[in-house]
Amino acid sequence: MLAMAGSSCSATTRNYDLIVFDLDGVIIDSVGDIVAAVHHTLKLVGSQDRDFAFIRSCIPNTIRPFLLPCLDDHSKDRIDEAVEVYKTYYEQNCTQHTVLYPGVREALEYFAGKKKLAVATSNLSPATFKMLNGLNVFRYFDLIVTGDDVERSKPDPESVNYILETLGCSRDAAIMVGDTPTDIVTGKNAGIATCAVLYGIGTLAELNRCAPDFMVENLTELKQIVTV
Repeated sequence: MLAMAGSSCSATTRNYDLIVFDLDGVIIDSVGDIVAAVHHTLKLVGSQDRDFAFIRSCIPNTIRPFLLPCLDDHSKDRIDEAVEVYKTYYEQNCTQHTVLYPGVREALEYFAGKKKLAVATSNLSPATFKMLNGLNVFRYFDLIVTGDDVERSKPDPESVNYILETLGCSRDAAIMVGDTPTDIVTGKNAGIATCAVLYGIGTLAELNRCAPDFMVENLTELKQIVTV
């Protein structure tokens, strides 16, 4: 299903030059490895464990605000330690269960060499590069901007602005593809078109409230939005 997000949508299918992808929830399904890293972290800092659904609901945040609500009240003062434990464990184990979403490889192969492709993620560089290399898709991207590369995380547009400037692309020729309201707001803050995927972390209701220009159920549907 390809859908325009709302009857008042002003964006149109066009020859966008640049596609900016979020990573987790768009390119890769990394929830299993993230949850495993949180379980490990909570155990080591002596916190009560959390169930899968609760941890999953916290994932859209960057590491510190993601981990803080997972800690029980007796362990919140150990947040700095928890962040370091999580980062170390996740970097070492981030490819145990992580896979590409259906349609991702096909979409990347289709656009590679025809469009500029970039990633704007809050994930950290070591894990990001390890996962993309392990899944053999690193080569498709012209630029990857991680949480290590910016001072202000999404929804601040710093990462997208850097991509636009580095790749020499105008705002009206770029589109942001994300799975959460944070991604859609990031694209809007950067002044570019936005497309929500419906298979990631964000719910349809949450994404509808952000009014993305497009919504897709499979990444291959980008072929109907971005002409080549």
